[in-house]
Parts: sequence; C-alpha cells; structure tokens
Amino acid sequence: MSEDLSQNMVEQWIAIVLTDIIGSTKFVQRNGSYTAATWFKIHDKAVMNFIARHNGQLIDASDGHLMMFSAVTDAIAFAFDYKKYLRKKKFPFRSRVGIHWDKMLIVKSEAHIVRAGGKRINLEGIGKNIAARTMSICGEEQILLSKSAFMQYKKHGHRSMFIPKKAQSALVGLYKFKGVTEPEAIYAIGLIEAQLQPPPSGEKAKRIGGAKKIRTRLRNKTLNEIFWWIMYRLSFVILCYFTWGLIKTANNFHGNAIFYTMTGIDLKHYIGWVYPLLQEVYDFLLNNFLEL
Repeated sequence: MSEDLSQNMVEQWIAIVLTDIIGSTKFVQRNGSYTAATWFKIHDKAVMNFIARHNGQLIDASDGHLMMFSAVTDAIAFAFDYKKYLRKKKFPFRSRVGIHWDKMLIVKSEAHIVRAGGKRINLEGIGKNIAARTMSICGEEQILLSKSAFMQYKKHGHRSMFIPKKAQSALVGLYKFKGVTEPEAIYAIGLIEAQLQPPPSGEKAKRIGGAKKIRTRLRNKTLNEIFWWIMYRLSFVILCYFTWGLIKTANNFHGNAIFYTMTGIDLKHYIGWVYPLLQEVYDFLLNNFLEL
C-alpha cells in the first residue's frame, strides 16, 4: 500500500492560486439560479482559458478555483488577465485572488476515484492554507501575494511578457493567519495606487502591522489619481486661506458687521480670541529668538 502511495505522490515547488467570487450567494439570491448559472458558466470558461494560456492546471472548482502553476510569473500573469477580463466584460461580480509559492505534495488520484467523478490530483501541505488565507483578505480589484511568492516574482518577474510593464508592488502588511504559526507578510501587485492599499483583517486573518496607506510616486499615478492628488492639496490650501480670512474678519469691526448682516453669525463672539492669541504667541517667539 505504501508503494502505491509513493508512486502517486510527488513533492514539488509550485505557485498555488486560489480565487473566489465575492458575494456569490447573494448574487444567486438576487438574480435567480438561471441568470447566475449563465454568468458562472461564462466565468468558468474564461478561467479555464486563462489557466491554459499561462501553463497552469486546475485542481478544484466551486465558487472559486484552486490551481497550480510551475512559476509565480505565470500565476501573476493569469491573475492580471483574469481581473482585466472581469472588468472589460463588465461582470456583475468581482473575485479575490491569492498566490503563494511553496513546496507541496501533489497526489494523483486512483483511476476508480477519477471515474467516479473525483479530482485527478490533490494538493497537500500548509501552503494551500496560506494561499487560502491570503485570498480571503483580497479586495475586489487586488492581487495578493505571500512573501515567498513575492520573492519569486522579484527574481523572475521582469522575464514575463504577460505581466504589464507598469505593474507596481507593495508590502501591504503583516497578518496572523488562523491555523498558521508564523505571521505572513502580504504583498499586493497592481497598476494603480488603489490596488495596492492594505486590506483589513478578515475572519481567518488578522492584520498586526504595516502602513495604513500605500503611496506611489507621482510618475506612477494615473491621470485620475493625479487630479485628486492636486485637488486634496489645493483644498487644504484654500481651507487655510478661508480660515485665516474668517479670523481676520472677526477682528475687523466693519468686516464682522457685514458678515453678521449676511449670515447672522457673530464671528467676534466665536473666534475673536484666536487672532490676539496668535499675536501673543508670535511676539513671544520673536522676543525669544531676538534674545538668542
């Protein structure tokens, strides 16, 4: 029996990829079985095409898919194609994607199990759990990688023609996965800043460290991101000038009277004390600096 088992098993380093349709149960309840089945059929066909295109192999499928690739670059290329397809075809749902690189036990099923409808191969090892936890915290437009997957990407990512040249990556945080002893550093890869933001904790993954917000360089931002980058800063400057204008108006007799006539608000009563206070602080600092 042990000889049969050993013949059907092989240990190999692979990229484990897990996907999951977000809100699939609600989607079925809201749209009905027929509509849901139609969309899921189109979705599953596309997934299989992308797996074949990037030299992967399907292991299992339900609401999402479990698959393996011989290289992390192929797994990432699959993820980019898959996410792009969902957006381009305007699917009424989105999907999570988690990628992990690990040494896994690949178990080939016996012939009678396959004939009965069982899976042809199974994956055994903690790597499958890490991939599942990584996927579970993934946002709608994100692609998440474990640390080992990211290290492989950094070594070989530039060699893949299927990964966009403008792809950016970032460490999004340290997470404690349920059932996994050591915390896992999680990375995101995407094309825009919004796809690189730290995902919050989930049911089986708790965020224990990392930056609250990931910021990309200005040259890597999209026009939309650049617009809002400018608007936020411009709004802050305008707010400062507006606030200073109100403070000055509160300490001007005629200005305060006009403002009161127009709005019914007596600025002198509410913020009239601010300008004298600032003047005192300024005089204090000025005198101290002069003494030095």
